[in-house]
Amino acid sequence: MEHADTRTLADFVNHAGPDLLEKAGPFAEYIGGLQSRGEYSYHRTLVSGAGGTVRVLDPRTGGERELISLAANNYLGLAGRPELVEAACAAIRRYGPGLCGSRFLSGTYDLVQQLERELAEFEGYEEVAVFTTGYQANVGVLAALLRRGDLAVIDRLSHASIVDGCRVAGCQMRPFQHNDPADLDQILARHGGECRNVLVVVEGVFSMDGDICPLPEIMEVAARHGAYLMLDDAHATGVLGGHGAGTADHFGLTRKPDILVGTFSKTLAGTGGYVAASHEIVNYVRHYGRSYMFSASPAPGTVAAVLAALRLLRAEPDLRRQLMQNVDFIYQGLKQAGFHTYPDPPESAIITIRIGEDAVVHAMSRDLYEGGLLTSTVVYPAVSPNEGRMRLSLSAAHTEDILRQAIEVIVATGRRHGIV
Repeated sequence: MEHADTRTLADFVNHAGPDLLEKAGPFAEYIGGLQSRGEYSYHRTLVSGAGGTVRVLDPRTGGERELISLAANNYLGLAGRPELVEAACAAIRRYGPGLCGSRFLSGTYDLVQQLERELAEFEGYEEVAVFTTGYQANVGVLAALLRRGDLAVIDRLSHASIVDGCRVAGCQMRPFQHNDPADLDQILARHGGECRNVLVVVEGVFSMDGDICPLPEIMEVAARHGAYLMLDDAHATGVLGGHGAGTADHFGLTRKPDILVGTFSKTLAGTGGYVAASHEIVNYVRHYGRSYMFSASPAPGTVAAVLAALRLLRAEPDLRRQLMQNVDFIYQGLKQAGFHTYPDPPESAIITIRIGEDAVVHAMSRDLYEGGLLTSTVVYPAVSPNEGRMRLSLSAAHTEDILRQAIEVIVATGRRHGIV
């Protein structure tokens, strides 16, 4: 099947002309073309909250449509729980919508400190500091701890916030092959001795594909070379482990990574992020993490809702079992239809269908939307140009009937575009 425009977002990063803003014009035309063909799958206007289904405002008709949602990272379905809404409303009545100040000055309040204490106990660390977003947590921690002369060795598929944190820090940064402890070992042996301090950074569950980091092996390699280890557990918290405490819990590790970074925008159904570590490290980050010091404090309603979600996560382990049953159900349906999914079998709440050309991904996103699905279209810069994929995020809120409908639409779309 031929597609109308084979360019990718990579084609508009730079421009040959001398004008700083000249590249914006051709890019606007490219995006306009996607929109006119119904292939622009971003910035959908939702008129309902996250759940197994959502309501969106259709740009063509101006009316509302109900779609099956396979795009939200609402892994345990907590975004729809009334306990979170009630907690948020009570906090707003007490504190108002915001504290109008940074955590460093007038924005630290008892509710956010209570969340930090309960997170520290849940994760098994001495102390936690909460950030206003998960992106700010990664950037703030890395920029606070690393300096010129230090080395960050990161998995080559690390999230943009990890890459940006290293750039802000001004340290050396070297990627190692994805989930490859042997390559990490070689890089540390070759370059570790050249630098003052070395920090290895990995994700527990990688956000684009949903595969799990081989954490025990990575920790062993880092320790052997005297390197510290930072783990971003954004997509693992509440999903992996017997207690839902993430990747270290999944592997049954008694020794924790030196630094753990997490987020509230996935399983915990809010916004924000946090760093968990020793008291000394967290205290240092509070005073040198610029994204912590110079950002407004998290909103009280959000903090209260996240605290309620954390308590439900701990109290209702059946939600994790339901989530993984749903993951297996859709995986089996896609595999029987002839799809090659990744990972195979799934390792988390994320299933990826690798497609290839960005133009094909955009066209498929249009057909999936027309078929009643809201999915995540993953193209550059989230992945390399023309290595596009569809990412399916599963939830405990999905019913078997919803997932059966979703499989039918995905299979029909995959056949139409020659993916199956």
